[in-house]
Amino acid sequence: MRKEYGKHKIAIYGGSKDIEKATQILDTLTLTGIEEKDRPIIQEAIDFHNIRADILYDGNGVWSYKRIIRDFKRALNSKPCKESEYGSGDYDLTKYLYEFLHLCCGSIAHYNKYGWIGTYPTKTDLRNFMLKNEFGQEVYNYIPHWKTDCKKIARELRRISSSHKKDIYQEIK
Repeated sequence: MRKEYGKHKIAIYGGSKDIEKATQILDTLTLTGIEEKDRPIIQEAIDFHNIRADILYDGNGVWSYKRIIRDFKRALNSKPCKESEYGSGDYDLTKYLYEFLHLCCGSIAHYNKYGWIGTYPTKTDLRNFMLKNEFGQEVYNYIPHWKTDCKKIARELRRISSSHKKDIYQEIK
């Protein structure tokens, strides 16, 4: 289900209860109509109120910071994912994190999340992707300046990936 919202080019997708909840919360926000300023406001509301509906601002998804960070940490601490036609990896990836990786971070979809894991099969590959995406750029630098919600997430994913890399080097020594 889809609902257009207000004058700020916002669309909400999801089940009717999720859309209703998101609409009620968006009604309480003071939005400016400037996307790069509004995205963090919406992101904060998504996280604070645990909004499950998909909120798009001018056609681009606004992402939950808490959910992406939680899913990324879980992937790094998870057991191997199930075998698929694409092979298997040494981590499990949520659909939400997979969508973020291929829609915002400089990766193609690789058909589905198992195809993505087949391309990046290890936790080290996942961490390294955050430091250098498929276009040879650090994910943070790849994301456009106006996607302020995604930049905030990428900054933290870079920090987590870099600190894990240091841990691995310390284990080798």
